[in-house]
Amino acid sequence: MTKQDNTIEMSSLESCIRDDLNENAPRAMAVLEPIKLVIENFPEGEVETLIGPNHPNKPEMGEREIPFSREIWIEAEDFREEANKKYKRLVLGKEVRLRNAYYVKAERCEKDENGKVTTVFCTYDPETLGKDPADGRKAKGVIHWVSADAGVEAEFRLYDRLFTVPNPGAADDFAATIN
Repeated sequence: MTKQDNTIEMSSLESCIRDDLNENAPRAMAVLEPIKLVIENFPEGEVETLIGPNHPNKPEMGEREIPFSREIWIEAEDFREEANKKYKRLVLGKEVRLRNAYYVKAERCEKDENGKVTTVFCTYDPETLGKDPADGRKAKGVIHWVSADAGVEAEFRLYDRLFTVPNPGAADDFAATIN
């Protein structure tokens, strides 16, 4: 205990929370800003049930079934038409792994009247479920996804810091620092 006023960086609390969640929280996949991914060489109307762990490092937390179909949703930020070498997600002409699923390669995309990508057309490699390709190629990254048919709508509440400055008590107008 100290009698001195003290400020602890918010990042310290966030780090502790992340450490706890990483150990104890089961995993699932969600897409907040979706774009459709159409896997052209996957049979239309077919649904494959894949198995994914509830926690990547704790098998005792069990597994879950993940429906995989021709049309899935991915995050809009997980796709670019062109990107530099540091971008580790889906790019036209490049491959990524879908988490707990296959390698996919983006072939082309459709855009709306504003130029925003709405649909990405790709192909998948059916030999890559749970393993790397036999020819030794490596995917650039791993992205999450949900089935367009089996995904359910959900409400997400995204939180940010309460204040825009590290020490709101030092501001002249406390209310002006509220985020």
